[in-house]
Amino acid sequence: MIKVLIVDDHHLFAEGVKSMFKPEDGIEIVEHTKNGNTIPSILDTMTIDTILMDIDMPILDGIASMELLKSKGYDVPILMLTMHQSMKQIKSALEKGAQGYILKDASKAELVQAIIDTSQRKNYFHSKINEQLFNYFRGKNLNKNNMQELSEREKEIIKCVADGMNTKAISGILFISEHTVKTHRRNIMHKLQVKTSPELIKLAIEKGII
Repeated sequence: MIKVLIVDDHHLFAEGVKSMFKPEDGIEIVEHTKNGNTIPSILDTMTIDTILMDIDMPILDGIASMELLKSKGYDVPILMLTMHQSMKQIKSALEKGAQGYILKDASKAELVQAIIDTSQRKNYFHSKINEQLFNYFRGKNLNKNNMQELSEREKEIIKCVADGMNTKAISGILFISEHTVKTHRRNIMHKLQVKTSPELIKLAIEKGII
């Protein structure tokens, strides 16, 4: 039987999750707490195989709770159960040590599998999260590869854009026509898959071009 601790400030939701599981599922919700501050004392008094934790909570949220547990030397697999699906939240959770990430609209079958996998220290991600992670890292790789394909002239133009120059100014300083500048900028945007100058500048800073 997998013993699970739920950390979520919504009591009714936690009770609903608890009532989902039957003995044949092999999962038992043995404790519920509303914030991360109380997790250490619970882990000191009972055996927990997996922590099922929300991100948004009063006093100590899910991300800070993972930092607390790590600082105190606790090593229990954590499965995030949340409505958040922004890449920022996902990255923060994974960087702090979450074993899995599942959304609150998941089916019972998904949640059961997620808890089983997490308890065995296997990673589990909700299908929507898997897709986001794939697209995120695919985009990172594409940007990295395409950054290497930039010509020296295109890199010069990126630096000019970062300096706040408009098309006319870039044309004058590089001794090329405004039409050529526009063509280069269009090609740069296409190669790096960005749509605006701020996005271009941010990416160029990250990759060390400027």
